[in-house]
Amino acid sequence: MVITDVEKPRDSYVYIRGDRNKRGPVAPRQFLEVLAGPDRLPFYEGSGRRELALAIASRTNPLTARVLVNRLWMHHFGIGIVTTPDDFGNMSEAPSHPELLDWMATTFVEGGWSIKKMHKKILLSATYRQSANPNANPLIAQKSAVDPLKIDAANKFLWHANLRRLDFESIRDSMLLLSGKLDRALGGRAVNITDEPYSYRRTIYGFIDRDKLSEFQSQFDFADPNMANSIRGSTIVPQQALYFMNNPLAVEVARNVNARPEMTKASSDDERVTLLYRIMYQRSPTVQERQISREFVARIAGYIDEPPAAPKADKVARAKAEKAKAKAAAAAVATKAAPEVKIETSVQGGKIVNNTEKVDRKVPASPWVMLAQSMICSNEFVYLN
Repeated sequence: MVITDVEKPRDSYVYIRGDRNKRGPVAPRQFLEVLAGPDRLPFYEGSGRRELALAIASRTNPLTARVLVNRLWMHHFGIGIVTTPDDFGNMSEAPSHPELLDWMATTFVEGGWSIKKMHKKILLSATYRQSANPNANPLIAQKSAVDPLKIDAANKFLWHANLRRLDFESIRDSMLLLSGKLDRALGGRAVNITDEPYSYRRTIYGFIDRDKLSEFQSQFDFADPNMANSIRGSTIVPQQALYFMNNPLAVEVARNVNARPEMTKASSDDERVTLLYRIMYQRSPTVQERQISREFVARIAGYIDEPPAAPKADKVARAKAEKAKAKAAAAAVATKAAPEVKIETSVQGGKIVNNTEKVDRKVPASPWVMLAQSMICSNEFVYLN
């Protein structure tokens, strides 16, 4: 669907208090007086939509760049320099760092309105790279005029980082990435991201039911699709922990992590623990964490039986399949071709169903799978420091 101009565009009347029976003066098509001043000229190219777009994204319009960089800042820090991202008017709070907001807006425009460049500037800043642990800030040890900043409950002046939980999309995509099955293909039809059989497409391609959000989405504060949402809420409820403990997708992710090639080639328990921490948390375990993990695996192994070894014929077939899969992956990397978008959904009974394999529940979870799942349940997995 597209918008086209009528052959002879015309100006509209102002209706007093919205009453169509009380017609006021004609309002010419032009930009806002509060931004362009009283001497602005009316639009004359057709309906004026193109001229309106140019006026909104103009270097002379101080508002657009400030609104956009404020939202980028809010995305990375959890709260904007102006705490009301959709209200820069008289009723909004004053910016916490007005000079910084002006500098970012100017730099953003001078950089060709490049969002990517602004992301890079924010992520490489010393402010963003602070730790969420207040004790890591050297200013704490100093008795200086910055002391009042330390008692600010909302961390308004960012003297340390804000510890924030990942949003719904980031949590699910992180789980799929850990499993090694994240589908990076671009475009295509919407998929069912909440029900089995599971899709491994990115969460941005998930189908959203406006009338009924899934439990997974509502538990992790997904935005209400029936209204505009400038800021998402962030709550901590027991259902979030229960999801990681009981949902089949969490168990499947833990199994896939342990089935990764580097995990299957590990020669010792210490090496497997180290690999798990590097995959899950992108860091090496401490001596205490390594010991706790070994004790956990040993204790669980004492309660459950290990799954029977696969027959030799199955091992040979599996080895052949893995070899063919690795060869195909190497060929795809060599050609540098973009992943192909496959139609993997169908509509059954008015509901989108994924045409993929269901989670296999016949194979019991091993101690290593249970260790991986416990790491998914941890705060370090779902919180951003």
